Amino acid sequence: MFSKPGVPSSAASDGRWMLILPDDTERDEDTLRALVVRAIGRSDLDVDIITTGRWEVTAAMAERYTQGRVFLAGDAAHTLPPSRGGYGANTGIEDAHNLAWKLAAVLSGESAPALLDTYEAERRPVAWLCYQQLFAHADGRAAMVPTEEGPILDDNAMAFGILYRSAAVLDVPEGLPPAARPDEWAGQPGTRAPHLWLTGDTNRLSTLDLFQRGWVLLAENDAWFAAAEQAAERTGVTVTCHQIGGRLHPDSPDTFRRAFGLCPDGATLVRPDGYIAWRSRDLPARPADTLTQALGRMSFAVGRVSGAEAW
Repeated sequence: MFSKPGVPSSAASDGRWMLILPDDTERDEDTLRALVVRAIGRSDLDVDIITTGRWEVTAAMAERYTQGRVFLAGDAAHTLPPSRGGYGANTGIEDAHNLAWKLAAVLSGESAPALLDTYEAERRPVAWLCYQQLFAHADGRAAMVPTEEGPILDDNAMAFGILYRSAAVLDVPEGLPPAARPDEWAGQPGTRAPHLWLTGDTNRLSTLDLFQRGWVLLAENDAWFAAAEQAAERTGVTVTCHQIGGRLHPDSPDTFRRAFGLCPDGATLVRPDGYIAWRSRDLPARPADTLTQALGRMSFAVGRVSGAEAW
């Protein structure tokens, strides 16, 4: 556990404490003891200095995240200085979150191994963006190696509004920022599916409660659900459908359409990690074929069909 320079902080549950000093000066034990006494403001305590050490700010990134059956995540893939809270830990946790569902899909036989190539394509740019942001903020510049500067992004954008681009996302519009606050997105593919309050049969829940158990289709028009059934049968990928305005009601239809960027007959497809993979703003002429093609491409489905309807 770290503290401000020169201020002690509890480092263990057994009563040990840590004092961090903001330099690399060699000090003998008497000098260190005097600094501890000064930091705690008392001279009547017996101080036992157990050990000393040095911690150096580093920033590094692996040239690639995958090699054969080996996948790097967290600090193995990138080390980010703790200049801003959560960037390093959040980025590592999200690496695992991104990789987990893809490994599960491949190991279950639902998806081809090529799905795993999208892990590096999605996550390595995020680590680089975090590094850029650490340098862009004034509180991180002193400890960072200069790199190309860009706009400073809101911390909520970095935590909740990252944009993914890969073969596991279709039709990501050009010109979008690499991250934005959740309220600045409008259901674009590659963004985290937005929170929206829904009223069910007996309770109130968030749209987020519907995700992260598999592929999920949201739509108002029930024609999409027959299409999803056919797409699931053709690809072998299970899709759960939720009709908005049926069993689940938003505060108003307009709030759902605005949040997900849809017309009344449109649909959005959400990945098992809660990110929007694809959307159709309106109902196409052949929704089953359209959805089958999209789902098969993004999930790298193994269960493909033959004939004129194959993609």
